[in-house]
Amino acid sequence: MRVSCRIRMSTFLGETISQIVPGDVRAPWTPARDERLVVYGAGDFARALVGAVSQVGAVVHHALDRRGNSASLGRIDVFRPDDDPLSVTDRRIATAIVGVFNRAADPFEIERLLKASGYGRVVGVPELYETFAESLGPRYWLSSRSLYQQHGEQILDALELWADAASRELYLSVIRYRLAWDAADAPRPCAGLQYFPDDVPRRTRPLEWVDCGAFDGDSLGAIASLGETVAAAYAFEPDLDNFARLVRRAREVAQVTGARVSLWPCAVAGSTGVRPFHGAAGEASAIARDGTSFVSAIAIDDALPNVGVTDLKMDIEGAELEALRGAERLIRRCRPRLAICVYHQPQDLWEIPLYVRSLGLPYDFYLRSHGHYGFDLVMYAVPHVN
Repeated sequence: MRVSCRIRMSTFLGETISQIVPGDVRAPWTPARDERLVVYGAGDFARALVGAVSQVGAVVHHALDRRGNSASLGRIDVFRPDDDPLSVTDRRIATAIVGVFNRAADPFEIERLLKASGYGRVVGVPELYETFAESLGPRYWLSSRSLYQQHGEQILDALELWADAASRELYLSVIRYRLAWDAADAPRPCAGLQYFPDDVPRRTRPLEWVDCGAFDGDSLGAIASLGETVAAAYAFEPDLDNFARLVRRAREVAQVTGARVSLWPCAVAGSTGVRPFHGAAGEASAIARDGTSFVSAIAIDDALPNVGVTDLKMDIEGAELEALRGAERLIRRCRPRLAICVYHQPQDLWEIPLYVRSLGLPYDFYLRSHGHYGFDLVMYAVPHVN
């Protein structure tokens, strides 16, 4: 079994990052050909991971999944964790690789389960991505450590933005998790609904809500469930299947809240035009350079040139920074409370709050996690005057 060495963080990533992740960190794992591997999970990410491992000549012995053999992973047998066919002795010299990567799965609990089952080594998702990034392809915030070396000064600069201790500690833990790969640092959901966490200030006047990436109207539904007073809602959703569901939800919300609701079947971008698009992917439908279709896209400043808004939310699969630039006039004019997702691309975590700060407006910045694994990580920028 291959034993990984340990390396100095300051040597590997530079002195700026070593201020956030002090001490030694382990070198990335690469499987040996004779290493006995077990994958935890049997979904799409596990399938991609098994393929990546096979490309370097390693073989996955079997899979563990709570669904047991009702799950399918090609020719690989799938067992419930309690029915693991390896003996405890064999597990001590085996390696368990984590093949689960979604907002509902807690990586700390997965690692704890595997270690309690007796596995001698557990390799988590960020570490696996360091080795297999090319095979796995783009996966939200996952990236090589080298990215953080390139942006060390910006990462430290953004650390100074956060208005409360909870945001600062979350920011630090996210960086630590991405670099040192300790599942104990992986973010967990906070209290309250996404975009309306319990401990982040809200506007006190009736909401005039701009929803970019409205999906099926889930956020509009959340507003109604909170009993918020809603004056108006402006929702943008480019995927037509999602849009049809959004229309139905919007009608319900309008009836419950009495709000004026306006819907746009288009994407939000930095400028108005046509963009390539990956559709029919549920909430993951997105503007993409290799998109198989095209959609209309509009800048918020073009869509809402003279309306007053109190809140601006963006969950648009990595297009947030560009779309914020296309909403600059509205932000300067209205100073809305911002709720912007910062997990679709790794650099969003620091680039988006630094961009908002560059506008020079009186905002307080908060960071909250609403899912596991760093999914649903949201920056909140709250104007000083409600």
